[in-house]
Amino acid sequence: MEKEERADGSHLYRFVGGQKSGRMAKSKRRVHFVGIGGAGLSSLASLALKKGWLVTGSDIKDSSKLDKLRKKGALVDIGHEERNVLERAEIDCLPDALVVSSAVSADNVEVRSALKYNIPVYKRGAWLGRITKGYDTVSVAGTHGKTSTSAMLALVLEKQYDSVTAIVGGDVSQFEGNEGGSLIGTSNWFVLEADEYDHAFLDLQSKYAIVTNVELDHLDIYESEEELFSAFDEFMDRVHAEGALVMCGDDEGCRSLIERAETRLADSTSRASIYTYGFGEENDWRASDIEEDGELTSFEVQWKGMPVGRVQISLFGKHNVLNALAVISLASVIQFKEVRSLNTEMEKREMTFTEKLKESLQHSKSILREFQGVDRRCQIIGERSGCVVISDYAHHPTEVSATLEAIESRYSDSEILVVFEPHTLSRLAYFFSEFLSALSSSHRVYISEIFEPVKRYMNKKVKNAIAEDLAAALPLSANASFIDDDQTLVDTVVDEVKKEPGNKVVLVLGA
Repeated sequence: MEKEERADGSHLYRFVGGQKSGRMAKSKRRVHFVGIGGAGLSSLASLALKKGWLVTGSDIKDSSKLDKLRKKGALVDIGHEERNVLERAEIDCLPDALVVSSAVSADNVEVRSALKYNIPVYKRGAWLGRITKGYDTVSVAGTHGKTSTSAMLALVLEKQYDSVTAIVGGDVSQFEGNEGGSLIGTSNWFVLEADEYDHAFLDLQSKYAIVTNVELDHLDIYESEEELFSAFDEFMDRVHAEGALVMCGDDEGCRSLIERAETRLADSTSRASIYTYGFGEENDWRASDIEEDGELTSFEVQWKGMPVGRVQISLFGKHNVLNALAVISLASVIQFKEVRSLNTEMEKREMTFTEKLKESLQHSKSILREFQGVDRRCQIIGERSGCVVISDYAHHPTEVSATLEAIESRYSDSEILVVFEPHTLSRLAYFFSEFLSALSSSHRVYISEIFEPVKRYMNKKVKNAIAEDLAAALPLSANASFIDDDQTLVDTVVDEVKKEPGNKVVLVLGA
């Protein structure tokens, strides 16, 4: 097997002496996704379909995402086997490329089949690097908040520049045609959720970027905080010198990255400008005077202490205020194109510049107010007889804390029942104390089996022992219990909701 590097910097692997298929005629270009039902690859598959490619793929189990892809024209198989990759009655060609999710192992039968037939194999990050080549790429990176922020940003830039292409890691109902997490446009702008998992974001060449926050996560990839920060260093260094980075100045991790960049690039004459946003007065962009009124959250936007305007969003929680502020900040920077002229413009024509900022904010305001969120990000599933069911993707203790804070503020008169599915044994073990702290304020906590996205061979009792320990270690006020059977868990929660009258929120957390 040989590793080859393409002109765009992506890599492919070829099996030397591999076999050739008997039929080479093809009606269109074909891409095959292994793990097509995952959040990352399903959006890439949707984009490929919109671009007119023949899309095939496989996953280990069926899902609603696969149903949506089939309706759009994808040919999807359940289970992995060589025949999924080869030609058949409805497919007249081998794939031009095979794209694998990070959860797929190198010995997967479909990966081995691709190598056997000289089909280029791409990891998700390398494929993203390939399809964004030639675009003005706008990336959103960070440990938390990437999906909501990139979705908001795509819609704001869609209005600002008529038509953008976008890939985010969740379903966005406001994307054209309600087609999951992708948009396809005619402009040169490409908005992308830049995932640090498996170093996927290091295949990108961004013109502009947001970094929402940075803290240790993905312990199966990064063994230390220094490894994680080094990866973000490289991501930042790959942002075009004529572009800009917008980073959360309130976040300790972002501040550390900015300091590292200033030291690392002190003598560089070619580096992207960095702007900060947050609640603190020291930030370039600041959100203040936050108010919740019914279904709306409003806040004042300031640029270097100058009031620019008031914004409303149809989301709740301070974390969503920060997400919206990040979008406002970068959209304003992009609108000025030449980012380095911002400070000189302000010095020379303060009033004119302030008016321009207000004009830029006007482009964003209506979109942000109308933004309905992303699936499984504080998503209200339903409401009946005083009980609201909310689903959220939070699976890191910082995310759990932020989500619970937002829910407790919005539903202050309700009893909060939390159903938490731990996401990976390594994360739960490392952040055990942090999860205890995050969940302790809840009125009732149900812990389910640990979810492992990557197939690992471990004894079920051993794997779930730490989840049982978490339930046992929570304070008595949390009334915590561990339930490893899904149906029993559902029945138990339903019985608890029915037990006594009163307002209740059932909050389902986990990836």
